Amino acid sequence: MASIRGDRSGFPLVEIMIVVAIIGLLAVIALPSFMKARAEALSKACINNLRQMSAAKEMAAVANMWPDNASAGSIGNPFYKDTCSAYIKGGERPKCPTGSLCYYNGLNQDPTCQSGIGTHVYAGR
Repeated sequence: MASIRGDRSGFPLVEIMIVVAIIGLLAVIALPSFMKARAEALSKACINNLRQMSAAKEMAAVANMWPDNASAGSIGNPFYKDTCSAYIKGGERPKCPTGSLCYYNGLNQDPTCQSGIGTHVYAGR
């Protein structure tokens, strides 16, 4: 005699729905943590780039005998950014991982970056 259920194998729809709900709940809990970790990693990478820019600016100032209070506009060098970037590996001004621009600023100011996540500042002084 054949059974009423037959020889079907597999999971009932309710069990599959419960598993999907649990996975969705875990994703909702974990997603904010991943987003925060990503933002912190981008910020730290940008601050590291700003640290390199600060060191390059100081080396360029010593090599070109710029005055201590020189600003980016008063140095008298039209290639200020290129001159400073020559002291960075690759010879190019680093970019923020968020895609925004980084600025060398004057010798008496730290390099800065305006990103969508917030302002990244290397306070090396």
